[in-house]
Amino acid sequence: MRFNPAISLICAFIFTLGASFSNFNIYFLLPIIFLVAVNFSNSLEVLKKLLFLNLFIFTIFIFVWFQADFYEAINIYLRTNIIIFFNLLLFFDSKGLDIIRGFFLLKFPKRFISAFYFTWKMIIELQNEFKNIKISLVSRNFSNKTSLFTYQTYGNILGLLFIKSMQKAQNLKDSFDLRGFNGEIYLNSDFSLSKYDYVLLFITIFTLILKVFL
Repeated sequence: MRFNPAISLICAFIFTLGASFSNFNIYFLLPIIFLVAVNFSNSLEVLKKLLFLNLFIFTIFIFVWFQADFYEAINIYLRTNIIIFFNLLLFFDSKGLDIIRGFFLLKFPKRFISAFYFTWKMIIELQNEFKNIKISLVSRNFSNKTSLFTYQTYGNILGLLFIKSMQKAQNLKDSFDLRGFNGEIYLNSDFSLSKYDYVLLFITIFTLILKVFL
């Protein structure tokens, strides 16, 4: 990550909290403009992800529009987009472990960090298993069709992933029991603060101050 993981988590919390409990204002774009400038080379990829997520956000917009009014719906739509866009820009190149390190740097409880780490590890393992299954299906000329065989295949895949996840979890538990695991994960805490971290933190806090006093 370009930013210190602890600073990233703090800024994500401040910005999300500030944007969630207020109406959309133009000053919420200040941190986003800074992140776009810093991650300009990746901005197009982030926008593609945001556009994909807008398929779901637009559904919420329509639902709120019918339940409340257009102003409330467009306000929620804009707030949701800026929150997601901010976090996508902030954690675009993160693989997950950086976020765990951020919690570690912020001195979160040891068991929370351990649980988060093992959850992340299991998700990565299952993703790799799913990729291998997809490769296997492609090599056997499997194609998606509206048929009982297709549904059975997907059911078998989900069942296989569930069984493998249970087996991996049990193997991991047995391995750590044998090693005398005490509930603490030791991570690299050698992170320094750069000028980007200070600027991002300042702009994010400044945005929150504007939200409170304007």
